[in-house]
Amino acid sequence: MSIQWLLSFFLLPSFACATIKPVSPGPGDVFRSGSPCLISWDTDRSDSTQPWRNATIYLMSGPNLNMSIVTTVVEHLDGTNMTSYNWLCPDVTPNADIYFYQFSNNGVSTGSTWTSRFTIASYSGHTTLPENSKQPGGAPIPWGVGHLVPPKSTISSSPIVSPRSRPLLTRPCETLKCRQRMTLLEDALPSGTKNSATPSPLRQRMVSRPTAIDQVKLTRERRPSSRGSRGGPNLSVHLLCALATLWLVVL
Repeated sequence: MSIQWLLSFFLLPSFACATIKPVSPGPGDVFRSGSPCLISWDTDRSDSTQPWRNATIYLMSGPNLNMSIVTTVVEHLDGTNMTSYNWLCPDVTPNADIYFYQFSNNGVSTGSTWTSRFTIASYSGHTTLPENSKQPGGAPIPWGVGHLVPPKSTISSSPIVSPRSRPLLTRPCETLKCRQRMTLLEDALPSGTKNSATPSPLRQRMVSRPTAIDQVKLTRERRPSSRGSRGGPNLSVHLLCALATLWLVVL
């Protein structure tokens, strides 16, 4: 039993003047979410009282006398020149035999018409039974209230930068000795590595800190010579030797 036939007993008689007569979906039709869902209708050209040149198709659910809109399928449709419309069924819940289409003209519900109830299954084809087996008035027509499934939230793909992954700042080689050591180090490198892609700040950092061996060499270089200008012993050493010899003679 179609909804249109059932509602003819309760709603306004103006529905008989509608120029669009839904054909499909029909009872028992099943469509999967994300798959093409064909809607078709016939046009009654003998009735010119309500030309459907600004039709809207809604996906509906709920009981016959308290319908609810699940989503809008299409707006501003010229139903006088078309007999079908194809769209992708959305992801809904529950996946049961509780959905139908409503055709409205000029944005008003007066004169609307409906298809039979059909099933929107999940992407994998899973379905469930309707929540209610009878209408509130007792008619044996199962029904339920459907809703769109909200899209899943996506995780941002921006990389998380750890504080430890930040590049180290290098101090420039500013002193003369540092620059000299850097030049000596570059001269000592093999010829194939002198013009490598190693950044100069890294090379500066490699030579800007003297090693323990360099510290010993610098200490030896800065230590005053223990010899005189002629290469002989220091005068103080001779004086000490003389005093020691005199002391031995006295004793």
